[in-house]
Amino acid sequence: MTTEKPKSLADALRLFQLKVKAAPKSGFTKFPNPREYSKLEDVLQIVQYAHELGISHTQTGKYIITEQGDVIDLLITTLHFGNEKLESVDRLPPLPTGKNTSQEDGIRRTYLKKYALSAIYGIGSDDDDDANSLTPAPEKEKGTRSTPTKPKQKLAPVSEKAKTNPPITTDARNAIMDSLKKLNASNPDKAKEIGEAFKKEFNVPKVVGNITEARHGEFLALAISKVEESL
Repeated sequence: MTTEKPKSLADALRLFQLKVKAAPKSGFTKFPNPREYSKLEDVLQIVQYAHELGISHTQTGKYIITEQGDVIDLLITTLHFGNEKLESVDRLPPLPTGKNTSQEDGIRRTYLKKYALSAIYGIGSDDDDDANSLTPAPEKEKGTRSTPTKPKQKLAPVSEKAKTNPPITTDARNAIMDSLKKLNASNPDKAKEIGEAFKKEFNVPKVVGNITEARHGEFLALAISKVEESL
């Protein structure tokens, strides 16, 4: 708590960021690697302190139809402080094909809402879990097993095959490629930057033809989402 009264939105954000550095992490995922992550409710919980400083926020949706007939789905996050406001417009990633549309729409909106709030409030909320929805866990190989006894304990497969990186699904690869193409059309410099980072990370000569594993899709999905939330 603070007794200092902010004089402007920028001042209120300064006081908020002095107090709050990151959101708690109540989520836990085992795939592809065991780790904790922040959920949307964790971010909503931590930004409650901003209300004491006079900041409130709204998150609304908006559609834009291009001349070509494409529908661009946007999330608009706005901070309010008296008569001042700070607005962030983020584009939702395209829906993957061949999946439950309603379910996937809920996932992508929750994912973007959390990152948009974290970005506009200037706090950390590391979360790779939502990218995992693009790369579902592979079916368990016959003859493999593991016996985790603690939440953070790494799984221990008993076969060499189970130790290898799981392959990416065709739907996930197509969704990633579609996102890269759209980013290249709107922001070629950032698309090139992501491509160079991918080649360096996985020691491959190019992106096309080398998105073969779940970790490749996760790397690209996270990189693209960070660019989109900054636009």
